[in-house]
Amino acid sequence: MNMMRNEPRQTFFIHRWTDPATTSDFPFLGVPADRSALLSLGNYNVSLDFGLPEEAAQFLARDFAPTGEELYLDLRALRRLLDETFLGGAEFVIVSYDERLSPCGVQLSLCTPGDEADEGREYTIEGFGSYQRFYRSREQHGPVTLPERFMLDACVSTFAELAASCATLIVEPPPPRYRGSTAELPGPLMRQPDRPPNHS
Repeated sequence: MNMMRNEPRQTFFIHRWTDPATTSDFPFLGVPADRSALLSLGNYNVSLDFGLPEEAAQFLARDFAPTGEELYLDLRALRRLLDETFLGGAEFVIVSYDERLSPCGVQLSLCTPGDEADEGREYTIEGFGSYQRFYRSREQHGPVTLPERFMLDACVSTFAELAASCATLIVEPPPPRYRGSTAELPGPLMRQPDRPPNHS
């Protein structure tokens, strides 16, 4: 979407785990110079926090080291679009990818949910412009609103472009602590929306 491409991009400096005992779910963490956000990548998921959780700061200090790589994201435009779609915006976004590295799911944690059941939003993606909202409590799907569709269009475009620039980071399995018989299979990483963002 053009509205996403006219914004200056935020540079994220990438770090990879060095301590095999780290409790981070993700093998790669990226932060801008001002540490105002967190990009977590790996195991066919990308998580974007609008802020740096304390636990992630500890991971960066003791368990991770810079790789010298940089990634670029239209952070400001994406955050503004989320603010316009949901009152108060979102605390974090998780995008899941299929084996072709196409976005297949989006999970949001809302800052000011309308009610307790609305604290998190989940969406399934069949392709660009084809979305459904997933109601986990009922295990049912439903239609999305027009503002949600605009928001999802932007998310799909942004994170598909991101995946094209860092495929090897996204497909890397989690750190050794969490590797198992299913650790390398693609699938969404579901974080609970009723507690602060947690990367452990």
